[in-house]
Amino acid sequence: MASEVTVRAALQSASRKLERAGIKDAARDARRLLEHVLCVDAATLIRDADEALSPSAQLRFKDLVDRRAEREPVSRILGVREFYGRPFLVTPDVLDPRPDTETLIDLALSIIRVERSATGPVSILDLGTGSGAILLTLLAECHGAKGTGTDVSVGALAVAARNAAALGMTDRVTLIEHDTRLSVPHGFDVVVANPPYIPTADICWLDPEVAAHDPHLALDGGPDGLDFYRLIVGHVVEARRVSRQPQWIIFEVGADQSDQVIDISHKNGIGSQAEDIKTARDLAGHVRCVAARTRSPQG
Repeated sequence: MASEVTVRAALQSASRKLERAGIKDAARDARRLLEHVLCVDAATLIRDADEALSPSAQLRFKDLVDRRAEREPVSRILGVREFYGRPFLVTPDVLDPRPDTETLIDLALSIIRVERSATGPVSILDLGTGSGAILLTLLAECHGAKGTGTDVSVGALAVAARNAAALGMTDRVTLIEHDTRLSVPHGFDVVVANPPYIPTADICWLDPEVAAHDPHLALDGGPDGLDFYRLIVGHVVEARRVSRQPQWIIFEVGADQSDQVIDISHKNGIGSQAEDIKTARDLAGHVRCVAARTRSPQG
C-alpha cells in the first residue's frame, strides 16, 4: 500500500527525478503532469499543496513522470499541445507544434490583414498541415477566411479533422491527401508551409523529444534541409502560370536557412522586389519565417 504523500512532496520528488534526466523546466513539467492527473488548475495545486495524494493518483503520476524522464514530451503524454492560445490534439502521426511556429502565424496575419483579397474572403492553402495547427489558427483569427490543408499522411489528416471539429471549423476547412513533392494546388491567395527542414544527417543529433517522437516524415528536409523549399517554390511558379494566385507564400525556416530560402525564391522569380520579401524573428532572435510575394509577368 502506497504511503501518504502530499502534493508538495510528490512535486518535489518528481522535479528532482526529471532534473536528473536532463529535463529543462523540470518543476514546470512536473506541475503540468500532476494537474492532469488530478484534473485541477495551477492555482488549485498551490492551494492544496499539503493535501495527501490518493494511492491511485500517486501511481498515475509516477507513470507519467517515468515517461517524461524517458524524454517523451509532455504534449505527447497528455495528447494535447496549446498553440496560439488554443488546444490541439497531437498524436505520433503529427509534428508537435512548437512556440517558434507562432512566429509564422504572426507574420501571416500581418500580411493577410493588410492585403486581404478585395474580391472576397482570403483563401489559404497549408502544405503539410499535420495537426492543422497553422491553418486552423489562421482561420480562427481571420473571420470569413476558408482554407485547405494537404498532407501525404492519412493519419495526420485524421488528427487535423478532429482538431477542426473541436474548434468548430469543419465548414471552413477542406483536408485532402496530397503529396507536396508532386505539385501544389492552385487558386489560393496565401500559401503557408512549415516543411521538413532538418538535414537528414542532423536528425540523429536532435533532442530525444524530437528525434524519437516526431514523425521523421515531418523532419527530413534532404541532404541540406532545403529540398522541400525548392520543390514548393518550383510548384508555386508552375501554378502561377494557370492562376493569378497565390499572392504570398509564407514559410517557416530553420534558424540559419532564411538567406538560402530567399535565394531559392529569387532564382525562381519570386520576391524579386524588396517589398516582396518579409521576414520575422522568433523569441530567440533567429529569422524563423520568410514570406515572398508572387507577381504576374506584368508585375
